[in-house]
Formats: sequence, structure tokens, C-alpha cells
Amino acid sequence: MTKKLGKRERLALEKLGQKIRRMILEDRGYASLDAFALEFHDLITKPTLYQICSGKRDMKFSTLYGLARALNLPLARLISGRSLSA
Repeated sequence: MTKKLGKRERLALEKLGQKIRRMILEDRGYASLDAFALEFHDLITKPTLYQICSGKRDMKFSTLYGLARALNLPLARLISGRSLSA
């Protein structure tokens, strides 16, 4: 059974989700999350991507790793507090 997340953890997931959405739509220039998910369906599924971007999913390492690969970023950069332009 998954442990219920505390407020800090939920806020951190929401912040990371917003960052990932921004990376996909603004920094990478995708028209939608759907377009990104279609291109990288072998690395991350559309439902998972939407849950991540809305802060509703506590990610496994393999999910984070696949997302970092799809964004062509080192995993540490994906989860750091810095934006792509930093």
C-alpha cells in the first residue's frame, strides 16, 4: 500500500509537474501534452504524463528516467529546481 503523501510532498509534486509542463510546452515548443506523449509513447504514457503534470502522481524512478530521456535531459536537471534556461 502506498503511503499517503503529506502537504510538502504534494506541493513538491505539483511544482515539479508545473515545471515539466512548462518544459514540454514552452521550452520544447510542443503544441500540447498529447503531441509530446504521442512522440514519446515508448518512454511515457499519456495518462501518466497528465497525472505528473497535474501533480497527481508520485513517480517511480523509471518514470522519471523515461521522462528525462524524452526531454533529453540528465535526470538531476529534470528534478532540480532550475529551469531549462538556467
